[in-house]
Amino acid sequence: MSGILKRYSMRSGKVHNESCTWDKCGVKVVFAVCVTLLCIGLILIIVFETQRAGPAPKPWKQFRLPDTLIPVHYDVEVQADLTTFALIGRVDISVRCATPTSYVILHSSEQEIDRNSAPTVRGTDGRNAPTVTSWFLFPENEFLVLELSENLKEGELYIVTINFNGAVRAALNGFYRSSYVNEQGQTRYLGITDFQPQDARKAYPCFDEPAFKATFNVTVVHQPEYTALSNMPRESTEIRGGGWVADKFQKMIRMPTYLLAFGVSDFDSIGSNTSTGIETRIWARPEYIAAGMGDFGLDVANRVVVYFEDYFGIPFPLPKIDHIALPDFNSGAMENWGLITYRETRLLYDTNAPSATVRKATARIIAHELAHMWFGNLVTMEWWDGTWLNEGFASYIQYKGLDFVDPGMNVMEHFAYDRSQSVMVDDSLTSSNPVYRPITTADDVTQVFGSIIYSKGASILRMLENFIGEETFKKALKNYLSKNAYGNAVQDQLWAELTTAAREDGQTDLDVKAVMDTWTVQMGYPVVNMTRDYTRGTAEVAQQHFLVDSAATVSVPSELGYRWYIPLTYLTQANLANSPVQTWMAPDEGTKVITLQGASANEFVLANINHAGFYRVNYDPTNWQLLADHLNSDAFEDIPADNRGTLVDDAFNLARAGMLDLTTAMSMTQYLVRDRHFIPWSMALRATGYIENVVGSVTQISNLWQPYMRQLISPFYEDVGWTLQEGDYNTEVGQVEALSTACKYGNGRCVNNATMMFDQWMNTNNNSHIPERLKSTVYCTAIKHGGSLEWDFAWQEYLSAEASEQTLLISALACTQDTDTLNTYLERSQDDSLVRRQNGPLVVRYIGRNSVGKSVAWSFLRDNWDFYFDTYDGTSFTMTGIVEDVTSQFSTQEDLDELETFLAAHPNQGTATQAFSQAVENTQANIRWRRDNEDKLRTWLQAQG
Repeated sequence: MSGILKRYSMRSGKVHNESCTWDKCGVKVVFAVCVTLLCIGLILIIVFETQRAGPAPKPWKQFRLPDTLIPVHYDVEVQADLTTFALIGRVDISVRCATPTSYVILHSSEQEIDRNSAPTVRGTDGRNAPTVTSWFLFPENEFLVLELSENLKEGELYIVTINFNGAVRAALNGFYRSSYVNEQGQTRYLGITDFQPQDARKAYPCFDEPAFKATFNVTVVHQPEYTALSNMPRESTEIRGGGWVADKFQKMIRMPTYLLAFGVSDFDSIGSNTSTGIETRIWARPEYIAAGMGDFGLDVANRVVVYFEDYFGIPFPLPKIDHIALPDFNSGAMENWGLITYRETRLLYDTNAPSATVRKATARIIAHELAHMWFGNLVTMEWWDGTWLNEGFASYIQYKGLDFVDPGMNVMEHFAYDRSQSVMVDDSLTSSNPVYRPITTADDVTQVFGSIIYSKGASILRMLENFIGEETFKKALKNYLSKNAYGNAVQDQLWAELTTAAREDGQTDLDVKAVMDTWTVQMGYPVVNMTRDYTRGTAEVAQQHFLVDSAATVSVPSELGYRWYIPLTYLTQANLANSPVQTWMAPDEGTKVITLQGASANEFVLANINHAGFYRVNYDPTNWQLLADHLNSDAFEDIPADNRGTLVDDAFNLARAGMLDLTTAMSMTQYLVRDRHFIPWSMALRATGYIENVVGSVTQISNLWQPYMRQLISPFYEDVGWTLQEGDYNTEVGQVEALSTACKYGNGRCVNNATMMFDQWMNTNNNSHIPERLKSTVYCTAIKHGGSLEWDFAWQEYLSAEASEQTLLISALACTQDTDTLNTYLERSQDDSLVRRQNGPLVVRYIGRNSVGKSVAWSFLRDNWDFYFDTYDGTSFTMTGIVEDVTSQFSTQEDLDELETFLAAHPNQGTATQAFSQAVENTQANIRWRRDNEDKLRTWLQAQG
């Protein structure tokens, strides 16, 4: 029964003079009785069903917190013992009653609520409050529920007090512990927080959702040999019994619980003030600070925050920003307001061991986290379905900060390789998801943190700025941030500001929401098919949803029909130095005819200039040939470096989808023998890496592929050699790319040089002769071509190395071709005393990428699934990365069968659910590709001699 009772009524008949017979009256009486009995029966059924169903669902049964209470302020005190790792805490939460309720429901996980000092609710300003009659934990939704004697009153303020006990956790979330061995050989511990997205509740009871912003006062009680940090500067210090030190911090402005941060360590710091008066400090192990490894980060942080203050037109609202480098940290960094946390290897930079790649990575992540101070912290998404507003913006705006710090790097030229290229592969699967996606479970929240929101989010924002204009874009961002400061917002509020700004600046017919909805609320992206009429100087263009497996069917319908508003840009060969022409393709347009300005029949047209649009382009065969001919001419550098890389990437992905002949894609690689720019080389290697993954185990093809790639890279290698190239970023990174690629594909001189340098290290126990930027190539090459002697030496070096050196060695150790050694390495990676917990997943990932590691990594993951699931399931990036890398070489029916058998035996994959769906889809596409292209590839390679 639905509980809805239909009403039945009888209409009385007229009184007639004729006599009442059974035929006339009896039937009416029986009918009336039947209807009455039917009504009674319906009522009884409803009563029965209601009783059987029981009372209405309790509010703690819902995944989301009720909005009956709104937190206003937290007083949080924690006492952390770094000897026993015990945690004692108290929280006083001021809440405003929005709707009368007899429950206080908030988040609490993995804490013991003190039963000797039970939770209380009291009024403010002497007002009475209902008493707590009972309380309980509801683990399913990680709730603490307080039942009250009567309703709280609408509009009134109350204080909820909870005393709790817990631990400074071993897991890398909540309030957790890390450690390092100092120069005296002592193990030193520290405690630090990592709360995003749902782990503040693991440190203290709270309203752990982003819309519940409040102010905070934090007190950290610690042992006297340590220093405490939090979001704000220290306000006062009190010495308590037993020698404990209580540091109270200044009141923190409104923010969500996931941005609260505090820590206890014996770190040292280096600091200075920005030109606008903000105190900036870099915290790390004392020996790292003494060695100057925080100096570069300090300079970058000071310059970038001032740049963002000017760019957004809003001063940074806090008096200080601390940046702390942690030995153990699950992700790369976390944007806690005023106390940003990093992995050591992401924040610290040793200027005595210079590396352009590391320097860029350090500056970029600092810029990313500082961008969050405005996008995410000042203005926060209402719910996790809008996470892309935070991460997409930070992932794009970081490039502006990085460009300000080092304009000579020309970082926007790197954007297609850094951000767009790899995520376009993920987003071409039917198991992809939109950047704006519904969030209804805890696993959904964790899984949202993936490449789609970071890299696709950044890519479509770059596309938006390109068609709306830089100044208009800036003006709209400033208005959006100013209007929503210290509050929450949704994407439509941003689109409204952008539309207003665009119309003020002359784009009167632009509706940003209409355009951007096609890119945010449906997954995927289009390919633009361009077919030229060489006689008329026109081209027919049409869009279609690009799927890497053309045989796949999209099971999730889109109200927009998987069609997009596309800002199509193009240039003709004669006008490559000019600004690109832009034309709009609307979702409801079929084939559109455009006039190609200045196009002659014997010259190419190039579309999607600088890969500013998030789409692929497929040309007609003649135009593809014209592009290939130009690339193979002395004038190839007329085409921008990122477009040279994009042409190869588009060609191989179109061929993978069966939309372009593989031989055309292969012909686009031949020009690489001329190119000396790392961007097209990097993009081409990533694109062609697909072939190695799919057929790398096929000896006959591998024996053709290796010499072909070796022939392409050898001229580049010979040009740069092993003498360090000094100059701009492109020169330095180009040398690294050339050497690593030449050694990978077996260039004899490259392999010999690398192994000789490694041998010298082994013989002298000193590796100062190996330049920092070349260590990765030297280590991997020597271990790949060596034996147990080289591997064992590298392993011992790993055990005693500092963090940045460990990062290089943990990857290089996976280069061995000996499967027994790979198995040993995997087993050791599960021991926290040998491999830090944060690095354990990297071992199985690196081995999964190894050409001989496919079966080794898969078997180990399958046999140890419970370990990985129990240890790392809370972090989407970790589990997703493991599954992606371990299954990347799956390309046979046997691989698919094993994968499906595993999934049937493990129906709960947690935060790896989507990654496994994509693995199945990729394997199916790989099987089809091998069937259709393996012989064709072999024939083409044989023809090259």
